[in-house]
Amino acid sequence: MTDYLDPHFVRALCRDPERRTLQDLQIIYYGLLGLEALRPCRDSVLRGLCKIVRYERHHANHVLYYTGELATSWYILLSGSVFIDGSMFLPRSR
Repeated sequence: MTDYLDPHFVRALCRDPERRTLQDLQIIYYGLLGLEALRPCRDSVLRGLCKIVRYERHHANHVLYYTGELATSWYILLSGSVFIDGSMFLPRSR
């Protein structure tokens, strides 16, 4: 969905979390609020996420982590596709 790639949302996510303005935090909050995966989260959780989330972009065939590795982050796919254990996932798929 193109709403996920709103340039204001992406720009706010790209800004260093320590340098985000109140406007950036508000843009991020409403962007996260629109993500199906985060709908069950409480308002306080979403507001906390606004202060730490960041935008990453990876090239095709980039490996984020391997089976058995301890994950230190989790990802929300905004565009493109990802393979997990041989299955392809697209934005908004479960």
